Amino acid sequence: MKKFRRAAAAAGVILILLMYILTFVFAMMKSEAAQALFRGALGCTILVPVFLYLIRMVAEVVRPSRSAAVDTVIFDLGNVLIDFDWQGYAASLGYSPELIARLKENVILSETWNRFDYGNEPYEDVVEALAAETPDCADEIRALVNTIDRACSPFWYTKDWITALKRRGYRVLFLSNWSEEICRRLTENGVFDFISLMDGGVWSFKEHVIKPDPKIFDILAKRYDLVPGRCVFLDDNKKNIEAARAYGFAGIVFTGYPDAEETLSRIGIRW
Repeated sequence: MKKFRRAAAAAGVILILLMYILTFVFAMMKSEAAQALFRGALGCTILVPVFLYLIRMVAEVVRPSRSAAVDTVIFDLGNVLIDFDWQGYAASLGYSPELIARLKENVILSETWNRFDYGNEPYEDVVEALAAETPDCADEIRALVNTIDRACSPFWYTKDWITALKRRGYRVLFLSNWSEEICRRLTENGVFDFISLMDGGVWSFKEHVIKPDPKIFDILAKRYDLVPGRCVFLDDNKKNIEAARAYGFAGIVFTGYPDAEETLSRIGIRW
């Protein structure tokens, strides 16, 4: 197909050059008709490419092109579409770097934190469990965790990225470990408005299972009738990507929008 296109393009260039040469020769004969033909050819050289470009733009909107291999793009939310800058927020509360480091180890990365995402118990009970595990920082933990939604905001590219992918014809879904309480707050304050642009997704707290458990990938695939081999999943957590790949999805460890754009373009996904 590429060879045919190159041959057709070469033939087109030869025809255009031949048209110019002939009309130029005729124009030199001081024929009014030939001169008019030359001016017409010159005008067509300008107008035809513009016309074809406009047709292409319309075609992209009406029948957008997409990767032949992938039809669904699946996003994690935190640190992919949502900026979860809890450390910056903790610093704004006056917490020292040393305290923030302790909270990262004892709270954010703890197994107890995952209990929020399972959705099996009240939010307040998990907060108290975290406070009890590090009693000398209990007040600071409560102050941070009870207002952690203030650390969340969409990235500058979030809405445009989703919209552009959908315009290209991709189905866009999310798969996220999230707590019901924080989801409710972010929905009410508009931070999650971009969710309405997507085609659906799976919340861990609703299914009572979290990534990287294969069950949550299976729930997503069955609910949306996905063919795993035609899906690509982006997550900032390497373990989640490894689990997605084991299930059959293409997986990309998200390290930032520019890198993701480059990696997706290599598998034919552009927007």
